[in-house]
Amino acid sequence: MKTQTSATLAWGGVLLAGVLWGVGALVAQSVMSGGMAPYSLSLARFALGLPLLWWWHWRQTAPGKNAGKTSGEWRHLPWRERALIVGTGLVMAMNVTSWFAGITYIGAALPTVISICCAPVIVALLSVSRGYERASGRLVVALALALGGVGLIVMPAEGLSLPKDYAMGLAWSFASAGLYSVVVLGNARMPAHVPAVSASAWSMSAAALLMLVLASAQGLTWPRDTAAWLQVGYTGVFTTSIAYLAFAWGARRLSPTAAVVGTLVEPLVAAVAAACLFSQPLTGQQGAGALLLGAAMVVLARRTG
Repeated sequence: MKTQTSATLAWGGVLLAGVLWGVGALVAQSVMSGGMAPYSLSLARFALGLPLLWWWHWRQTAPGKNAGKTSGEWRHLPWRERALIVGTGLVMAMNVTSWFAGITYIGAALPTVISICCAPVIVALLSVSRGYERASGRLVVALALALGGVGLIVMPAEGLSLPKDYAMGLAWSFASAGLYSVVVLGNARMPAHVPAVSASAWSMSAAALLMLVLASAQGLTWPRDTAAWLQVGYTGVFTTSIAYLAFAWGARRLSPTAAVVGTLVEPLVAAVAAACLFSQPLTGQQGAGALLLGAAMVVLARRTG
């Protein structure tokens, strides 16, 4: 019973992350259409998310709490574990930036299709080849249902058109898919004795430092008005601090493939948010995609249990 409850909470964590990222996709597109560069938005996203993560970390490690449990402190970690935490943060930064860059070249549709649909396949192949989980018919069925569902959700009814700069956009989008897969596997392999909030704070700090260097080299751009600042604030607090912490916690308790499939609710949430905010009603095609995606999660949830 305890294992089943833990798996349920883990699914809740990755689903929450997907929901927050789905809304964040629309917010990011709005901010960049207002003139903010991808590198600068990535820097703001990670930097604004850090204070809340570090506050949670310091509260959790305050004197008197977890007395005597020092194995999760940074100075007590082996260099391999430190490298995993920092490396996951650096890859996370480049994953977000690659996705933003893809959007600037070819809009939101193609980068979403590529990054969201390719990542589960990459994660499953790497996870099975590395021995993190076993190949099975249930895994293949779940992947097929998930990819089919996401395809129906994000595919425009009139079909995809290829913009002039599609080659560069495709390159950034495939890079995002590959990097996201590494982030998923990195979180799945995080040491159990390191609290999720601590690992997230350290990873996010590495991500913010990398983006500071890259954004400064490119030239910093800033939000143009109060509404844009509020949108950037959302990407920092909700899609970074809360979402990545929820995902990092859940990913430790699920198989890598289950974790990445759980976050596939992102495009569904983005479609629902667009319907609510921009009067873009969901189509029957998108409804069918949502059912397929839900079926995939049910299959994987039973596999996890």
